[in-house]
Amino acid sequence: MAKATTTFLDEFLSAARGCLALVIGNRQASSFFDFRQVGLVGSFIAILVGMAVQAFVPQLFGIGGGAPAGAAAGAIMLGGVALGVQYGVGYLVLRLLGRSDGFIPFVVVQNWVTLFQSILAVAIIVIFGHPMALSEDGQMVELTSGSIPFLALGIVAMIVWVNIARLILTLRPAHVALFVFVQLGAAFMLQPILGAAI
Repeated sequence: MAKATTTFLDEFLSAARGCLALVIGNRQASSFFDFRQVGLVGSFIAILVGMAVQAFVPQLFGIGGGAPAGAAAGAIMLGGVALGVQYGVGYLVLRLLGRSDGFIPFVVVQNWVTLFQSILAVAIIVIFGHPMALSEDGQMVELTSGSIPFLALGIVAMIVWVNIARLILTLRPAHVALFVFVQLGAAFMLQPILGAAI
């Protein structure tokens, strides 16, 4: 049973421990998240904070200074669409597997994970720069020193996806593979659509 928390800061710190537990594969990871209605609301506050961090913090450090007006708001809206698709796909797969009861825990954990991934991604950009250099017409020219930390973050994200399915949703191994495969497929299909919209 998830622990009751009293403030958003308590929930934030507990979720940080839970995300770390997911990275290392600790079987007690679910005990750090609050799956009650209060925890669900807190996780949506976390996702809004994560989107704001990703959209606005790089600008505070002068990164992406050539972005057009409204780019941050557009990034937040596209992030919301991506999350909506991820939630929808997750719900469909869980329903197909007869595990609709796992949807709220999935959303809560995914929201907190997204917040911490956003914080880490922005920190990597601030410290190492963007992971790729783009030409004036938006084509990738070369990878930069930020590529390796982003690759590491991607690997950690994959581990977390597997452990959400395994430790939070307690799916069987074949169902873990299906859940992660469908989530990845949705993410890869969404990339060109979101890229074209930016």
